[in-house]
Amino acid sequence: MKRFIYSILGCLLLSLNVAFAQKVWSFDGQEPLLSTDGKSLLNLYTIKQIPEFVAGVEGKALRTDGYSTWMDTVMERDFSLLSGWFALESYPTDTAAFMGIRDMAGTSVAICVDRYGGLLLGMGQNGAYFYHSLKAKVDRFEWLHLVLDLENKSVFLNGQRINAEVWSWNLQNGEMALRIGKDFREKKVGMYDVTAINGLIDGISLIPFSNDLSVWKDDIASGLKKTPVLAVPETRFAGDFNRPRYHLLPAANWTNETHGLFHYRGKYHIFNQKNASSIFLGQINWGHFSSPDLIHWTEEQPALTPDTAYDKNGIWSGHAVINDDGIPQLIYTAGGDKMGVGIAFPKDTALIEWEKYAGNPVIAEKPAEYTRTDMRDQYVWKERDVWYMIIGFGIEKADMPHGALLLYRSADLKKWNFVHLLFEGNPEMDESGIFWEMPVFKKMGDKYVLLLNRVPHNGIPARCQYWIGDFKNEKFVPDSPIPQNLEVINRLLSPSVVETPEGDVAAIAIIPDEIGEKVTYEQGWAHLYSIPRKWLLKDGKLCQTPHPVAKRLREEQTVYAKRALTSAKPCIVSRGEHQLEIKATFYPGDAKRFGFTLCKNPDNSEYSMIYYDVEKRELVVDQTHSSLRAHIPLKIRKDHYRLDTTKPVEIRLFIDGSVVEGFINDEDAFTTRIFPLKENSTLLELFSDENTTEVAADVWKLKDAKVKMNF
Repeated sequence: MKRFIYSILGCLLLSLNVAFAQKVWSFDGQEPLLSTDGKSLLNLYTIKQIPEFVAGVEGKALRTDGYSTWMDTVMERDFSLLSGWFALESYPTDTAAFMGIRDMAGTSVAICVDRYGGLLLGMGQNGAYFYHSLKAKVDRFEWLHLVLDLENKSVFLNGQRINAEVWSWNLQNGEMALRIGKDFREKKVGMYDVTAINGLIDGISLIPFSNDLSVWKDDIASGLKKTPVLAVPETRFAGDFNRPRYHLLPAANWTNETHGLFHYRGKYHIFNQKNASSIFLGQINWGHFSSPDLIHWTEEQPALTPDTAYDKNGIWSGHAVINDDGIPQLIYTAGGDKMGVGIAFPKDTALIEWEKYAGNPVIAEKPAEYTRTDMRDQYVWKERDVWYMIIGFGIEKADMPHGALLLYRSADLKKWNFVHLLFEGNPEMDESGIFWEMPVFKKMGDKYVLLLNRVPHNGIPARCQYWIGDFKNEKFVPDSPIPQNLEVINRLLSPSVVETPEGDVAAIAIIPDEIGEKVTYEQGWAHLYSIPRKWLLKDGKLCQTPHPVAKRLREEQTVYAKRALTSAKPCIVSRGEHQLEIKATFYPGDAKRFGFTLCKNPDNSEYSMIYYDVEKRELVVDQTHSSLRAHIPLKIRKDHYRLDTTKPVEIRLFIDGSVVEGFINDEDAFTTRIFPLKENSTLLELFSDENTTEVAADVWKLKDAKVKMNF
């Protein structure tokens, strides 16, 4: 793992028309980090190989990432004011600092922000740090002007003085450490520093003596009217050939499950678990995307953020519906001291801003008759005049703990009454685990699909399972007690579903990375979402195919007519492409194994295999040679799968950087992730280990559909 420290020379200042001498870093020009007087350098610490200087209040600003990027220097104490412009994309996962000063004795003072946006005065001495509320809150996606007045021991926010009565410590004269974008306090979660800010830094100034800030009034007012551009610069991932280009994923950092997929006024909306400040499960907001077609997405500002007692520990997964007034309504898991349920409503028809319901939490905690305290992940639907909600849950029993779903009823989507358990698992029979997450209860035709995720337990991984059955007397009655697996190979989880205006049932789900923390830290993002899939209930089975809208990605097509496929002669169908769709029709003949070798390097140092083992009746994803990168799991995944090889077998693959989605005979699906080291690991071959197999194929190069950022 590399860490880059940049001491890059810099130029002049953001235009504050002050008549006295000052030292300024404006981040403009070819040498961004040299002070105005040409004497002082800021050291830039970042994992990024190319420092990110983007549009600022005036000229350029430094773009940070929330965990690896900040600046510092050491200089003589010949100033009394420290000022700067900042804009936050997200609140930090712990208390972080905008800027601060520390003397050589270790006494420090800093302007900080907590994970709810509260402005704090941070004070440190002898390795201990104390934080005192300044009784002000800062907003994200807006410019902030901050001043630390060392002489008068006060703070200014946007030109207004905030008295800091608790500021009693004195900084010694002599050399001082100046730090910008991170606290002096050191705290990490794994590799990730959680005391750094995620956003923009501009116009850092040191002023020799305190002065009436009214002389800055016009400049501050002008800057505050401007809208910061917080979109992650394209340079951040420009060289990352493993980052998908037509799948849905956030701008950067951490994401988890999707939820709340719905269609409203000509647009689809979907929400996601989002930590924009780092790359781990923490400081969870409801991220928000919109799309006209399920393919081309725009990332909006987060819809919901933790900021109240009942959801202070996270806005966890949930659902969204169009209520009886025709207005979209969010229903979410409120992570406070107890797990409850909150709801929220849009402030506008564009659904960009949302407001939490004043009566939250609408469910304060789990039903009194159960001992388990955690419940999460709502799914809401309507039967005749009654709204129902199910919530993922688990029953604690000494002999057999098991998953269950709590059922609630409401007339207005605000007041909810617990009814009973909709359905319970029986792990000894159905392998459904001890707790259920992310349920879906979707009526398709005259049947219901109950789909859920079992949580990992005792070495058994999470898996998405479903039953088909009926809803009778407010209970789910399955046609069979044994659930089916959503995917042949266990990778994709937690689908969100919507009925499209055309009457299709479409689904989008998370596809986790499952790579080491060091790799995630360096690449700067984790996890993504599937292409939209079309669900069809057929003969008691949930069949999955690529949604027809995926055809809009197709560009040039290459057709490979039916030909022999032998052990000595594989069929090469692509070289050099990272974004492809292939439809291969195999005529297996005497093959014992047939399928694909993909993400292969010309020297055979990296490759993966996806194939069907006829004798063992297994679908196999062999990634034991998939990558030369450190910390990438090299393993085989396989599962029992019955396939009639006396008939043609159609397999479609969608390859997009590190993600591969597969579909078999327009019925079954599987997913994997591949992270090669070498950019030319792109060779794609069709193979068979015997001599009477034939194959025909169509290959399409696919267009990018990069997610746009509306911030």
